Amino acid sequence: MSEDFVEGVYHEEKILTGGLKEEVKYWVKQDGDAIILEFLRLDGASTGMEAERLSFENFEKRFIKSLVEEKEPEKTPEERKREKLVREGELHLERKEFHSAEYEFGNVLKMDDKDVRANLGLGKTYVAQGRTEEAKEVFSKMTDIDDLYEDDNKHTLNEFGITLRREKMYGEAVKSYQRALEIDSKDPVLYYNLALALFHQDQIPSAKKNLDKALGLKADFDDAQKLMLLVEKKR
Repeated sequence: MSEDFVEGVYHEEKILTGGLKEEVKYWVKQDGDAIILEFLRLDGASTGMEAERLSFENFEKRFIKSLVEEKEPEKTPEERKREKLVREGELHLERKEFHSAEYEFGNVLKMDDKDVRANLGLGKTYVAQGRTEEAKEVFSKMTDIDDLYEDDNKHTLNEFGITLRREKMYGEAVKSYQRALEIDSKDPVLYYNLALALFHQDQIPSAKKNLDKALGLKADFDDAQKLMLLVEKKR
């Protein structure tokens, strides 16, 4: 086993039919003499779910370290511990093990009460249990967390907005989508989600404006087309 191995995101190129190439990324970590591949979340973090287990020799033949990950600063032991607990909480939430999820997210928040993923996970856990007022309290506090609005949090902001919208916190959802669009102004899904939140607020002209942008970026966007029909009926 190489002593130079660094945990992080690695990728491999797979050759598809017709000679096309596809880049596949995983979070990769060491476990004794084995290398563990874990599926990635949309925001680039590990889900904690194992995809494959390889020998180091086979891993070296297949994978390349992602350059973006190499530039990331070294995490402290506490940061790594928080990430591990958050991943465990997210897995419990996916399995509908709500009490265990709440426990793990709560442990993270004892270490850092402004941890974005832990707060979002705790709020979603409350939602899943029907504890609406507690969820709204968590989501309301999250809007004051500066780290939420960092440039690498586009997907988290989108997910946060979706969760807020489902809880009928439309004003907060609008702000979340708008901040995500400041990070990426070319994402049709963000414009659609923003339009949907505005539609629920009965802000029809603004909803149409954002749907126009979504469809301008992706003309065959089926959900945006359907929402546009509803918007046109309200004009």
